[in-house]
Amino acid sequence: MNKKDKKPSTNKPEEVELIVTQKDYEAGLKRGWTDDDMLKPGRYKFKRGGFLARHPELKRLMGGQTER
Repeated sequence: MNKKDKKPSTNKPEEVELIVTQKDYEAGLKRGWTDDDMLKPGRYKFKRGGFLARHPELKRLMGGQTER
């Protein structure tokens, strides 16, 4: 398949899951990062686009421009 044939995905998931393993955590500590610099091992869920959802008045100021 050529790159020309691929269409970029326009759907972005509303929720993103991040998994931090103990191995990732220990690798960060070896790099000199502190506990405050990184997330503890575990599973984290984040919601996308929460800022404009909490501040709808800013949508009007942006002129309907929500994606870049």
